[in-house]
Amino acid sequence: MIKKLLNGEFGLGETFWKFGIFGTLVVHFFVRIFEFILRGQTGNLRLIDYYTRYFNPIDFNVWAIFFTLCYLGILAFFLYYCIVVWLGILRSSKNFERSGILKFIAKVLILVFLAANIWSVF
Repeated sequence: MIKKLLNGEFGLGETFWKFGIFGTLVVHFFVRIFEFILRGQTGNLRLIDYYTRYFNPIDFNVWAIFFTLCYLGILAFFLYYCIVVWLGILRSSKNFERSGILKFIAKVLILVFLAANIWSVF
């Protein structure tokens, strides 16, 4: 499905709403869940502060390491998904023949939406 999305094989409306808006919100939700769990494991500290100041390599918290890896993995997938959605919108808008204004609006809105979601994660 990601390959079809990346190649722009879905329609512009389906790509925009199903994968762009709904899909991004679902992945963003999972990023927030892992961030919440990780904050509980690290004592509400930033990751860089936890691992540079408070991390003890002899007596370490296994769950903190596990959820850090999960969080970084889902964060990497989120960034990858945002790039795939953006490229999918660009490629599916080439096949959209109804209105040039709708193509432009879809491109701008998804760019703003993805930028806002990425900004809120970092």
